Amino acid sequence: MTGSGGASSAEQHLGDHLAALVDGELGHDLRERVLAHLATCGRCKAEADEQRRLKNVFARTAPPPPSEGLLARLQGLPGGDDGSRSGPDDPFGGSGTRGFGENALGRRPGSAGGPPGDHAAAV
Repeated sequence: MTGSGGASSAEQHLGDHLAALVDGELGHDLRERVLAHLATCGRCKAEADEQRRLKNVFARTAPPPPSEGLLARLQGLPGGDDGSRSGPDDPFGGSGTRGFGENALGRRPGSAGGPPGDHAAAV
């Protein structure tokens, strides 16, 4: 495998398994085999140590703030800050003008047809 176009020794030995080990993505048996290889291969061990160090640097680094352009596009999406958007903080959806237990059509589950919000006809 010496003609692999500049691949490091660790890449030739372990391939993607090295990064998967560092990321904690290997199953038990494969993890044990990779660790056994690292115990006997100094180059692969050095590469694993370097990947761990780099991963720790990235984990400590704060992500960059969103750009002004991204913020403007996000604010321009439908359902912005007008209070009509449903989400995790509004489990019943909408602006809160519906009655408790009403669906999006303004009807209670199991009610007869009729105009939305006309509960007297369904009772």
